[in-house]
Amino acid sequence: MKSGFLNMMLISFSLFVSNVSAQNLSLQQVLQRVVDHYPSIKSAALQVQKASQENIKVESQLSWLMNSNAGYARETSLFGTATDRYNLGAGVNRSLDNGGLLGFNASISREDATDTFGPTIPNPATKTRVDVNYRHKFAKGAGNPSYEEGLESAQAGELIALSDKLSLYDQLASQVIELYLAMATTQARINSIDKTIDRAQRLKKYIEDEFKLGLSEEKDVLQVNARLRINEADKKSLQVAMQKQVISLNRLMGRSWDKPLLADTKVIRSDLKTYIELYQQSQSHSPALKRIDARLQLADSSIRSSRDKRKDDLDLILYIGNEFNEGDTTNGDLDESEIVGGISVEFNRGLDKSGFDADLRQAHYDKGIALEDKKQILEDLQYEVSSLLAEIQSSELALTAFKNSVKAEDEKLEEALTRYKDGRIETDRIIDFESQLSVAELSFDLQTIELIRRYHQLNLIRGFIWKDILLPEFTFDDKTFTGLQERNN
Repeated sequence: MKSGFLNMMLISFSLFVSNVSAQNLSLQQVLQRVVDHYPSIKSAALQVQKASQENIKVESQLSWLMNSNAGYARETSLFGTATDRYNLGAGVNRSLDNGGLLGFNASISREDATDTFGPTIPNPATKTRVDVNYRHKFAKGAGNPSYEEGLESAQAGELIALSDKLSLYDQLASQVIELYLAMATTQARINSIDKTIDRAQRLKKYIEDEFKLGLSEEKDVLQVNARLRINEADKKSLQVAMQKQVISLNRLMGRSWDKPLLADTKVIRSDLKTYIELYQQSQSHSPALKRIDARLQLADSSIRSSRDKRKDDLDLILYIGNEFNEGDTTNGDLDESEIVGGISVEFNRGLDKSGFDADLRQAHYDKGIALEDKKQILEDLQYEVSSLLAEIQSSELALTAFKNSVKAEDEKLEEALTRYKDGRIETDRIIDFESQLSVAELSFDLQTIELIRRYHQLNLIRGFIWKDILLPEFTFDDKTFTGLQERNN
């Protein structure tokens, strides 16, 4: 049932195409429309934007952090004295790019006891303190490796997202190239059959006229008619195949399925450079190499982090500030100020470092694996570029040979038709010569398409396929981001 419906749709489409002028689009025009429509393209662009936010997250590690506290407590001493304590504190601190920690603190506390302990002890008593403190790292954490390696990881993540985007673009372009040139091949076969049918119809008319005059036999008419029926059947079969290819391209472009389309098979020869220049261009574009570079960046970052984690903690802590004491005593009011400060050294050493050593070895293994993978990718790229260059040069020579072949077959057919009109050659020989000319013409067209394919493939691996394509870029400004939050909430 579904198969019958599909065939009906394809036949309807075939009739529609035959009655409506099809739009002739170049590969670049098709690719631009695919890029504009394809949802995954937009998704990949957004992934790059998402990855770029990691840098902001890492950089925020050096921002100021605020802390505060407030509390109340009631305690009873061994002598039964009840004391009410109130405290309020606040501070700001931040990590520095050298690995140190800088902080500013302020606090105020008040104690109110039910009994007074002596003439010099204030009750209630208020203590206020402000100080600045600094922790400096001499071993583990020196230079703030978590911050530095966080930036490295963020950059590597952005590079991976970019390579994924380029890889998706190239995969899509490769798919479009194959579909487009498959349609061009089918189109060339249909054009070849049209030429064959046109020549056969002219021959048929000539034979029928000769038959009426008794100069031709009925078998000659039957031969030409049989040939025509075969050609017409082949054409219908090719039309169905072509419509399937057109529907696939229309789907990628977001066009209506029944919009007719024709391929442009004009050879646009790229400005071919030397092998070295083409190889360098391919390296610069290669998504696989970008991903390898990101892996190497992550491996080096992991090596540095592992080395730092293996170190001992050796920190110097400094603080200096001022403390104010206020209160009421039996001898009068207390109001004094005192400078406070201190210095200390902290040392910590892990007795078992086997876990850190294992992390370090794993990071070196990751780097070694990435380097071997890079070597393989570069080797594959070398062969791909050199192979395409050789194929293009061979295809150019073959195209010239096929062009000469078409000319020779055409001259042979014209000479045979002259002899046929003089009765010096049989009809089946004319049909054979016409068939040989059709094969030569089709071979020339197919060789042209193969040459176009190789140029496109070379442009694809060196990134030039996107030269004239407007690629999407997506960014979220504050207004857009706020709108998304409101919509999600």
